[in-house]
Amino acid sequence: MADFPRRTFPCNECPWRRDAQRGRFPVSRYEALTMTAGQPGAEAPLNTPMFGCHKGEPGTNADLACAGWLAVVGMEHLGVRLAVAMRELPAEALAPGENWPELYGSYEEMAAANAEVSDDR
Repeated sequence: MADFPRRTFPCNECPWRRDAQRGRFPVSRYEALTMTAGQPGAEAPLNTPMFGCHKGEPGTNADLACAGWLAVVGMEHLGVRLAVAMRELPAEALAPGENWPELYGSYEEMAAANAEVSDDR
């Protein structure tokens, strides 16, 4: 199986974690990334960017898909589905793993919780 560039566990600052500090990132960032989270029947198209881990560097090998994003809404992104079908990404990445922290249940819930305390720095 080829390696899909991703985090395998949500980092301590992951905005998908319910126990992470909220408001760490500006509201505008969540608004811009809304397109990465499709809905059943309205999946994010193949050419849509993925929600990257904030610890990665866009455009480099360190540009990793966020583990929390994959586990919560990854299945609603056609690029992620294709990676699973092509055996580049294990299907297990699309659900929280054993001993994971509690995650928000949707993109909307995660973005709203983080926006509550953000001052749009």
